[in-house]
Amino acid sequence: MKSQWWSAVLKCPRCGGGLDVGQHLARCSACGPYPVLGDVPLLVADPSAYCARFHDAILAALAEQDLAEREVVAVVEAFAEGRSELAQSFGDDWTSHEASGGDAPVPVRGAAAKALGSLMAVALREGPASWITRRLKPVKLTLEVGCGAGERSEALAQKCERLLVGDLSLRAVFRARARAARHDAEVAGVVMDAEALPIRRGTLDLLVAEHVVDLLDEPFEFLQQARKALKRGGEVLITTPEPSLGFGEDDALVGLASQAKFKVHERRDGLPWLRVNSSRFVECYLVQALCLR
Repeated sequence: MKSQWWSAVLKCPRCGGGLDVGQHLARCSACGPYPVLGDVPLLVADPSAYCARFHDAILAALAEQDLAEREVVAVVEAFAEGRSELAQSFGDDWTSHEASGGDAPVPVRGAAAKALGSLMAVALREGPASWITRRLKPVKLTLEVGCGAGERSEALAQKCERLLVGDLSLRAVFRARARAARHDAEVAGVVMDAEALPIRRGTLDLLVAEHVVDLLDEPFEFLQQARKALKRGGEVLITTPEPSLGFGEDDALVGLASQAKFKVHERRDGLPWLRVNSSRFVECYLVQALCLR
């Protein structure tokens, strides 16, 4: 069995207790077992419902990574057994080049080509990804919340001793872990809900949540738990194209951060984020970025 250093960092998402980790199970003495699939623990509030709801998607993700061994599949089946859930796919939201790390498609030439080219150059230089990268400094332990396909995981892995990549999608965790593992950091993954962070108190030097907080039903819960998970002197880096969080005011996220007892160390707004989905489909967002302490 691999060295599972993450067992000293993670906790039960329901009661907050410690976990006794084995090869295919992580067990809380109060709340029971959680699956461990391909060395990735599924630390969600109801692991049986998760395995039933995403049954086919889990097996497909395991097969993609050549991890669909009989014992692993048996764990998924055991947790899903007897649960009736509407089948779902993972909500993976990434373009093909974001997933592969390759170059984005080149937009078609036309009347907007010059202006679009200038904006893309500004986005590359001054966008949220560059803001995050510039703020990174060497630390011991970083958590990336909502890692997606690992587009930012590689940069994070170059600036920490240990990196934990987390997402509600098992497929995303596998992809991000593999990309980050190209670098020197020790990398582990966890399937988790951002609103119920399974992280022990006072363990993180850095938490990064890129374009995640506006997707949450309870962003304040996330911020509260992020605050508890930080070491003294730790930081949270958050970017979002929707800082109003549905409340209609761009100061909503800053207000929730203050309620969660964070201090805003740095605030940037209007950072350009361009997603080139195809040569004819380019999305443009103006992003708010916060460094919280």
